Amino acid sequence: MMSSKHGADSGPSSSRSSTSSRKHHRSKHDSENRDEQTAETDSFWYQSLQTPPPSNFTPGMILLLKYALLNSHSRGKTRRAVLCYDRAVYVSRQSWDAGWGCGYRNFLMSCSVLMDQPLQPMYFPLLDSPISPTVRQLQWWLEDAWASGFDAQGAAQLSPLVDSKKWIGVSDLYTAFSSRGIPCELVDFNYKQSFHGNDALIQWIVDYFSPPAETRRPTNLTEALMNPSVTCTEKMPIILQDGWHSRTVVGYEQINDSTVNLLVFDPSRRPRSKIRKAALDIDDAASARVEDELLHDTLKHFRYKLFKNIFGKQWQILYFPMTEPLTLDQMERRKVVVSTRA
Repeated sequence: MMSSKHGADSGPSSSRSSTSSRKHHRSKHDSENRDEQTAETDSFWYQSLQTPPPSNFTPGMILLLKYALLNSHSRGKTRRAVLCYDRAVYVSRQSWDAGWGCGYRNFLMSCSVLMDQPLQPMYFPLLDSPISPTVRQLQWWLEDAWASGFDAQGAAQLSPLVDSKKWIGVSDLYTAFSSRGIPCELVDFNYKQSFHGNDALIQWIVDYFSPPAETRRPTNLTEALMNPSVTCTEKMPIILQDGWHSRTVVGYEQINDSTVNLLVFDPSRRPRSKIRKAALDIDDAASARVEDELLHDTLKHFRYKLFKNIFGKQWQILYFPMTEPLTLDQMERRKVVVSTRA
């Protein structure tokens, strides 16, 4: 293990020592939304709640994406695809957090699935109280964690954070989750002196989402018998951060020329209204009826292809091993942010 250093979303946690100030990067979507209503509506939602989702929370996207991949497989394009736990929720930014909210929205995507999974039910009370997750309340989480001795270096760079528009990265999310007793891990991919980092990063993600065949969970019997090439698993999504941005990775797709595309929920990209409606309507990927054009658009929205040469690029992954909640001793050891180097 190595000490992980803290940067902005302008670089992964391992770049803290080389980044003296936090850079601000504006998404290309910002200019499209200058005239939108900017009033804050800071909410949280997960699938087990018996209330309609907020307009920027979309359940059903994994099932819709799976159906789109099945359709692509039937047309000879997709060779194989593996997806995360199918109750993951897509959370996109709103106009008031455009340009700085990606880390927060990835945090909400993680919380929504961690609070709605059966493997570790004790995660729910740890995330739900005393302060439940929202964008602004994550800022309080971090301030409370820093006050308890977590990540002194991050506190020095970011505090005061509450009600600000300061960027946060995956090392900050590591601190937030660790301070609540939720096990998570950081992995660094730093290829400043190599042109071959792409292979290692993709292989790590493929290995993460590809458990032994007998543990993969098909959505239904028909799909299990007829089409094992596109599967859902019990894996939690991961958060992938590069030099400017972070997004939630929900799986991968291998196409017939052996290229691997990542499948991502990017909080800076709002899904088209037709895609969102299809996801809200879908309840069974094998029996859904969605137009081919919309399925094509769905894959186009979620596919993320890494360039072969990423010389000078830094990547960092935050993932959840889904082990038992942290003990007090384990939490104490995580007050210094650490990561492994891939």
